Amino acid sequence: MSAQDLLLHIAASAVVVIGLAICIGASAPRWPNTWLQRDVGPLRFNRFETRTRYRRIGITKLARTLPEFGSVFGGQSKKELPGLTIEDLGAYLVEVRRAEWVHWLTMWVWLPLIFFNPWWLTLAFGSIVVAGNVIYIFILRFNRLRLTGILESMRA
Repeated sequence: MSAQDLLLHIAASAVVVIGLAICIGASAPRWPNTWLQRDVGPLRFNRFETRTRYRRIGITKLARTLPEFGSVFGGQSKKELPGLTIEDLGAYLVEVRRAEWVHWLTMWVWLPLIFFNPWWLTLAFGSIVVAGNVIYIFILRFNRLRLTGILESMRA
């Protein structure tokens, strides 16, 4: 493979990955809230997930450092709480679930590259996409743990 072919594959791969990620992110604000009322599938917490464990790996620092693009396509920014009532926090929880689903789905946008890239370039793109999304998934899961705890204590 020549250098020109390699650059073409990299450019095409970037277009595919970014384009699919934008499609997922742009569609998310239009998903019905009824889909996001419960933690199902990959959103379910496991017994090892605690706020303390997330803090130990530096999630709070990452959350303050990384950009937040939730409002780009008409969704809600998750940088700050929209209010302090049970209703406000419940609506915010739906938005955090929506964002987590976006990152779970976006984690797989590299799969079409299997059909036109060499295996090593597909693996490189897959690793970058997965790593980038896992970081945001951890941040969102930590926020959901905190938010769920706050809502449970307010309802009790």
